[in-house]
Amino acid sequence: MPLAVPLSAALLLLLLPGPTNALVAAATATGGLRRLPGAIGAVLLAYGLALTLLGLGAGLLAEAAPAAAPVLKLLAAAALVLSAVKIWRADPAAGTVVPTRRVFLITLINPKALVLAFAVLPPGPPSPALVAGTAAAIAVATAVWGFAGLVLGRLGRRYVGAGALNRATAGVLAAFAGALMVTTAVAAF
Repeated sequence: MPLAVPLSAALLLLLLPGPTNALVAAATATGGLRRLPGAIGAVLLAYGLALTLLGLGAGLLAEAAPAAAPVLKLLAAAALVLSAVKIWRADPAAGTVVPTRRVFLITLINPKALVLAFAVLPPGPPSPALVAGTAAAIAVATAVWGFAGLVLGRLGRRYVGAGALNRATAGVLAAFAGALMVTTAVAAF
């Protein structure tokens, strides 16, 4: 399979709205362009770590402890809810409400890493070109959402206020957490 196929699919997946993208957009909406390099670095590091761990251990964990997967999903949902609550309660006048460590943590547990590892990227040890291309796709998607956050931040502050941006971001995270909880519960029954 040509390398362009999985990399194109990876870029399209990474551009879809999700918890990481919502946090990156919120970080740049509230903190400006200076927040984008840190967000890109956090997302690259978290996806790299997640994909490495998934490649090494997810299959073994699923075989050894099938009950672990739903528990991990529920823990991921709890982390999303916690982030949503923190962002909802944050004072928009106090400055940046999305620390880089939160972007890292939420990206680390982002279900997109599972999809990338098991459905998009080819199995087996990745070639250097695949690693570089995947990193580029992650960086491009993160930058797109960071710039979208800049635009939303300017428009949002002007027309709806920064508090509304916080609540919208919190709502997106809570929606993803709810969807993760529901799909986990449905799969358990």
